[in-house]
Amino acid sequence: MPGSCTSHRPAGPARDNFRTRRSRSTPDDCPYNDAGVQHLERFERDAGPIDWDPGELARCALDAEVATVLHVAVVLEEDTAISSRQARAFGLDHDADLASFLATWEQEEAEHARALAHLLAHQPHVPPALRPALAPARRRGVARVPLSAARRLPATGVAFCALGAAAEYVALVVYTELAKRSGSPTAEALLRSIIRQEGRHLAFFKAAAGERAASMSDLQGRLARHIVRTVWAPIGIPSLGEDHWRAALGPLVDEPAVRARVERMDRVLDSIPHLGGMELMAGFLSRSRPTAPST
Repeated sequence: MPGSCTSHRPAGPARDNFRTRRSRSTPDDCPYNDAGVQHLERFERDAGPIDWDPGELARCALDAEVATVLHVAVVLEEDTAISSRQARAFGLDHDADLASFLATWEQEEAEHARALAHLLAHQPHVPPALRPALAPARRRGVARVPLSAARRLPATGVAFCALGAAAEYVALVVYTELAKRSGSPTAEALLRSIIRQEGRHLAFFKAAAGERAASMSDLQGRLARHIVRTVWAPIGIPSLGEDHWRAALGPLVDEPAVRARVERMDRVLDSIPHLGGMELMAGFLSRSRPTAPST
């Protein structure tokens, strides 16, 4: 787990239990929706380490397109720490479920970033350029809504969890496609371990947003909707910029089957009270494609 620099595989029975755990944590078939269990209990119940070995990953050879997208994934995994700080700045960690979730979420995403960075360090592919800005929009996001006005409002927690669910859904689609295309059984095993954890993250965010929104007033619902519509951008764009995002992820997302699955992010938001019908991803994908970024 975090901090270890030797073997990252659970040993003995713990490893066996981790391997035999249900692995259908894909966006279309998430195993954490069984009724009658609270979302935090579901999240903690299925906790487990990702399965990776530094020596084995160092010997992997990745497809160039897969490596390019994984470079983007490392940036996004590392940006989880920024999202956690934003949540705490808004006082969302005063809620017991989010307080417990944030610490584990941050550790798990950091471990994803370490494993992927180690894999990519042994590949010949050049990473895509990040957005040339001193303060990417991702890092300015907390300033978009005045802290004094938004702190601890019900709408803030709903918006944070809804945006988290939308981002995790798209991440799951991308990781699932990359696992199919990695060209390496070792890399595929790593990606499927990450998929299992991302499935838990999606299920938590979606349930936490839904439970909060269900008891919210219409006024707070309109505010949550406004926050989501204002702050949302496809995962990766705030750190890379739209042109670089399309250059790195466009070839994958432009495939009709993948595009259809990515568009279903909007159904995740539709399932949360007060947030239906915004069609954010469909609207984004329907826009004309910009020119390739200059080098």
